[in-house]
Amino acid sequence: MTSIFGNIDDLYLFCSVVEEGSLQAAARQLKLPVSTMSRRLSALESRLNIKLLEKQGRELVATQTGQDAFVALQSGMEAIEIGMQQLVSNQSEVTGKIKMALPHNFYRGFVGEVIAEFLQQYPKVTLDLVLSQEQVLPQTDRDLLMTFDIDGLEDMVARPLFEAQHGFYTSPEYLARHGDKINQLQTLASLDWVSVDHMTEIPVYEGEQLIEIMEIHPKLVVNDIMAVLSAAEKGLGVASLPVRYVTPEMNLVSVLPQYHRNGRQAYLVYKPRRYQPKALTLLIETLLDKVKPLRGE
Repeated sequence: MTSIFGNIDDLYLFCSVVEEGSLQAAARQLKLPVSTMSRRLSALESRLNIKLLEKQGRELVATQTGQDAFVALQSGMEAIEIGMQQLVSNQSEVTGKIKMALPHNFYRGFVGEVIAEFLQQYPKVTLDLVLSQEQVLPQTDRDLLMTFDIDGLEDMVARPLFEAQHGFYTSPEYLARHGDKINQLQTLASLDWVSVDHMTEIPVYEGEQLIEIMEIHPKLVVNDIMAVLSAAEKGLGVASLPVRYVTPEMNLVSVLPQYHRNGRQAYLVYKPRRYQPKALTLLIETLLDKVKPLRGE
């Protein structure tokens, strides 16, 4: 039997077992007897002639076929959950859970305040935030990624957020140690660098014109822009920093201010879906609206 009719409830039980990590945990979550869960899952495997789960110690875990099935079914099951929530709740009520991954500095810079306001406005929405420089790719229609790097994400929706303008900065102490030597790009490139990534070729502009591709050799690489900023303040070297993060009270001075790095475009990334969850759509539009000042709008 391969029709979805008669199978969807049991497929939901199967997905719950994989999500919760055990048959017992899924039974508690769904408030069903373990024996009922076990019987229905065995019957599902028999009807489909597929081994979805297997014993591992005292637990049931997904087979490779089961894991593949879970990946294929998960998004659809979430869509059914969302649809059911909308059916049984007030149409104007916004509910649901969103998983969002973004760099630490984005959260500290402006997203934290936006999230706090959003959750106060929509108290039945829950957010699972992952703060990291590592990209956590959207897996379901309730995942949202904030990133500068969209290479390899051609099958995703990438909404432009803002463009970060970068200048070159170091501490007055580091600058004093080099006197008047930092007067051209070749000298700048040869200095100690503190970088947020392992990129060694930086496009350098004067106004709108590309002057050259400057090759640098970082002394310190740390995947957090605020840590890079702090290291530059302590005199460890030169850093390419977002201009909006540098304030007058910081122990930083601009180096060759007539030049700047190419602007880095930030994006909101999520899976393309015909029907996006309402909570996700509202969060995306809220974030886009709140960054308008950063875009000069």
